Amino acid sequence: METLTNKQLLEIGIAVGGSLLLGFLIKKFIFPFLYRLTHKTKWKSDDLIIESAGKWIIFWFFLAACLYALPIFTDTFSYARNNEATLKNIIGSLYILSITMMTASIAAGMLQIRSQKDDSEIPTTSILGNIAKAIVYCIGLILILHRFGVAIAPLVTALGVGGIAVALALQPTLSNLFSGLQLIASGKINIGDFVQLENGQKGFVRDITWRNTTIETAQNNVIIVPNSKMADSIIENFFLTDREITFNVLVGVGYESDLEKVEKVSIQVAKEILDKFDGGVKEFEPFVRFYNFGDSSIDLKIFMRVKEYADQFMMTSEFIKALHSRYNQEGINIPFPIRTVYMNQ
Repeated sequence: METLTNKQLLEIGIAVGGSLLLGFLIKKFIFPFLYRLTHKTKWKSDDLIIESAGKWIIFWFFLAACLYALPIFTDTFSYARNNEATLKNIIGSLYILSITMMTASIAAGMLQIRSQKDDSEIPTTSILGNIAKAIVYCIGLILILHRFGVAIAPLVTALGVGGIAVALALQPTLSNLFSGLQLIASGKINIGDFVQLENGQKGFVRDITWRNTTIETAQNNVIIVPNSKMADSIIENFFLTDREITFNVLVGVGYESDLEKVEKVSIQVAKEILDKFDGGVKEFEPFVRFYNFGDSSIDLKIFMRVKEYADQFMMTSEFIKALHSRYNQEGINIPFPIRTVYMNQ
């Protein structure tokens, strides 16, 4: 009867236990030291590499112990001896699989680091990260199949023929996929941009996946638009060239008002509001334009500039309160709607 001796069991136990202990000690003491070193460098990718490798170090030491113990099993058990090459390939494939998973995580992370580092026109999206992972996983699968002696060329040919049939069956899905890639490659719509859709809906672009684009509105609702429709629509991007925007507040003053005084006071209040709040562009000089003789007032627009689209709402509210108070102090009338009626006696 084939069985392991006490000496062999002890040797296997020491190999497995020692490898796990060594892996744990390296992860516990060596990797924190490496983390401190990488944090001192300007290159953020080394932090990502060390962090990803730390998740697998114990598993790699365990596989090394399995390789060490394999000759003991092949010397003792005929089944293991007859399948020694297969067992080695399984252990080697587990190495390849773990390295593939680590590399895929690093590749997706590096894309995110690059876009955050230099404000690249290539945004950080799910679709880019998933494509990077898919490419790495395909390479890993090819290496595993090659290790087991599977011919790659016939497999690639079969996948190519099958891919044509799949492409015909998944035309809408592929249309969304390539439309999403087109949106990303053009750099016209990036993650975090504030956009207005053709139907008037507005919101921040939160993600571009393989199928749709996710837009978050100011009310915290989510608009999901298929990528193919996004690519064919007319979209206004408020953040494409410059996030700062100029907006105006409408107000009407009485016909008896001194318009020079109205203009001066309005500009003073607007400047105070821009200087007071973080969202205002401090160096911008507000200006006033009178544009209409209304039924009961002379209408004007006060122009101000904010750093981002959403800042204008708070700025408008504060400006209206401050302007109303200042107009009251200066004796400037904001008239009610008035209509004069002449009656013949």
